[in-house]
Amino acid sequence: MRKVLVVFTVIQLALVVLQFYLATYGAFETPEPADPETAAIGWHVMNGFMVIPAVSLIATIVAAVARAPGRLIGLCVAPIVLVAIQMFVLFPLAELAGATMERTTPGSLYVLGFHAIVGVLMLGAAISAWRGAQAHARNAAGYQATETV
Repeated sequence: MRKVLVVFTVIQLALVVLQFYLATYGAFETPEPADPETAAIGWHVMNGFMVIPAVSLIATIVAAVARAPGRLIGLCVAPIVLVAIQMFVLFPLAELAGATMERTTPGSLYVLGFHAIVGVLMLGAAISAWRGAQAHARNAAGYQATETV
């Protein structure tokens, strides 16, 4: 199960890196504004609101089944928490500061700037989860080696 955890943390990390790529891809799409139905930023939204949380949830369950330390389980669940912060805190605050789908205000841009910071926190959590899962798998391998001797 520990190797499965490593695989899911690698997938989680790859999806977070992909999220940065999709954000940039969507930001430079022309003509601007793009048609909302076919806009490249839609892939960024789908990956961030659906795919990353789903994989994070699976990684968290696998971490619990693999008897990972609490810190590692927390790192696996962190992307879900950070997505929730963006959905239920950052974006509503930006709307309160005057952001709409058609325009932004200076205040809303200050709030929306935290979107990137939350993304960097998510990247840090994904990297730490991957490294923690590797260490957890190595510890199990070392434990099994001493058991068979």
